[in-house]
Amino acid sequence: MFVSSLVAIYFILIYLCLSVSFLRRKKDNSCLFVYFLIVAIVETLPHFLAVETNEIYKIGTFLYIGFFTFYYSRKNIRQRKMIYVAGFLALICSLICVFTSLQTFPIALGITIAVFYIFLSLWWFFNEINNTDTTFILQKQAFWVSCALIFWSVIFLFRVSLMYWLAENDHEFLIFLDKIFKISVVITYVFFFLAVTRKS
Repeated sequence: MFVSSLVAIYFILIYLCLSVSFLRRKKDNSCLFVYFLIVAIVETLPHFLAVETNEIYKIGTFLYIGFFTFYYSRKNIRQRKMIYVAGFLALICSLICVFTSLQTFPIALGITIAVFYIFLSLWWFFNEINNTDTTFILQKQAFWVSCALIFWSVIFLFRVSLMYWLAENDHEFLIFLDKIFKISVVITYVFFFLAVTRKS
């Protein structure tokens, strides 16, 4: 019941973020709705089609890397080349992980995207510290996006690195950890909802 409620809240938040970001796309000059559309498709498809969930997640990982490379390159124009390089390296690492691993969802792939998210978010914070302006930071969309990515990445790193070992050695703790992760995902999308209500 508890897990089902979390999943329901998660889907509500995804589609709420998608709706709000789409309606505000011109006003905020933001493309965040594209990310939420991808997430909605990735998370919804397995419920309607006979597809392997981890295969969809693998494809989603490449799309997420591509999207946030584009998103943060718009936020850090001066460092655009570095962000493109980071995105390219993340994509190459992801490809290597997918084609060299026998796991249904490679641990290294999860670590790659989490580290990439943390890098982008910290880079944005670093630039904000060094290039302050008159806009209050809590009113900036990228602040909440960065908070969401860092929060999700830290929890996900812990989960994905232990996932297969716990599946074989301590399944009960894996179930508990999965519940914690689902709670963290809901919190992440609360951050995202705050992001789509702020100016781009």
